[in-house]
Amino acid sequence: MIVRAHVSRDSRKIATETLQLDLAVGSSESDVAQLRDHVRKGARNHPGIYIMRGVHGEVLYVGKSTQIRTRLLSYFRLPWPEHRQARMLRETARIEWQETPSEFAALLREVRLIRTHLPRYNVRSARPLDRWWVITIGDGPAPRLRIQRASTAARSRSCSAVVGPFVNRRPLVDALRVLNDALGLRDCPERVPMIMRDAGDLFGDTLHPALTRTPGCHRYETRRCLGPCVGGCSEFEYRTQLTRGRAVLEGRDNSPQQQIAKDMATASASLSYERAGWLRDRLTALQQLEDQLARVRESLSRPSFVYAVHGVDGHDRLYLVRNGRVADDAPSGDNMAMRIMNDRASTPIPIALAAQADQLDELLMIDQWFRTRPAELGRTAATVTLALATLRQEYPTE
Repeated sequence: MIVRAHVSRDSRKIATETLQLDLAVGSSESDVAQLRDHVRKGARNHPGIYIMRGVHGEVLYVGKSTQIRTRLLSYFRLPWPEHRQARMLRETARIEWQETPSEFAALLREVRLIRTHLPRYNVRSARPLDRWWVITIGDGPAPRLRIQRASTAARSRSCSAVVGPFVNRRPLVDALRVLNDALGLRDCPERVPMIMRDAGDLFGDTLHPALTRTPGCHRYETRRCLGPCVGGCSEFEYRTQLTRGRAVLEGRDNSPQQQIAKDMATASASLSYERAGWLRDRLTALQQLEDQLARVRESLSRPSFVYAVHGVDGHDRLYLVRNGRVADDAPSGDNMAMRIMNDRASTPIPIALAAQADQLDELLMIDQWFRTRPAELGRTAATVTLALATLRQEYPTE
């Protein structure tokens, strides 16, 4: 059965076209051919997104294209069964597509749909987030700083703040090792049980078994870890140091660098050149991390701006970008929406020092959009009024 839906919220908003065809799982060649015929008849070469769903309605894949019809028909020319997307097509029970007013709108819609549904075929493919790394804070009474792929952090559906994204993992490993040593934070696996000093109060005169054993961690024995696994610290003491670590990552504290620099000067003065060289390498690792963190904070702290996008058939839209993400968007002809966006754009917001795990994909998408299309920066403005003036100047109404 073919269902066509036409939705329009206002006269200026682009029409939404949805075409779907229900097929059985493991579609036969005749079913695939039938689906191809309906794509040929119904789809237009127009910017938009498309969704492939399984027999139970689950989202298998989300994609975008500036020419939906051409992109969808390309799936039917892929060799089966060797091509992964050709195999996906045989699992597809329904195809939906939605037209958007521009490529930017399609890209933004695609990113948000992937974030919401985490489609199986999108997750398995080389999504942009798979190429980036972030620093996150774990759970439990003694959380540890972790290095994860940005895609893993996003899939966790955690709303906790993350630091990043970063291109290379190796410098992060070196820098976090130095930072953990400086602050006494643990770096052992999550499976290691934590027995804080507070736990001893629960046993009275009888010590907890973990508090009586000889520590086997060289970091604790050399005073580079507070020892939360053997009651070496209380939960409050550990979290105090963890708060300092987060402050370092957010650029609010550089005391670890200062202490290492002081120790290095002392070692040099006492002619301990080997130790001074070792400390120099550790200081360099933290300084390199700080350089990367500075670039991340610069991206997050960019001032708000309004981005004017000329749409197909005159369906122009304005996008309010704040802290590297789209905070609001509306058709340029909607006067009420323009006033609301203008008020929001003029409202001060605190500078973000860290991103949210589920917002990294949008931040990276916007950053890449303007980095690869520098001419689009000329269509940004500080206010809604200036953005509208840019649109009228570049695309005057006939």
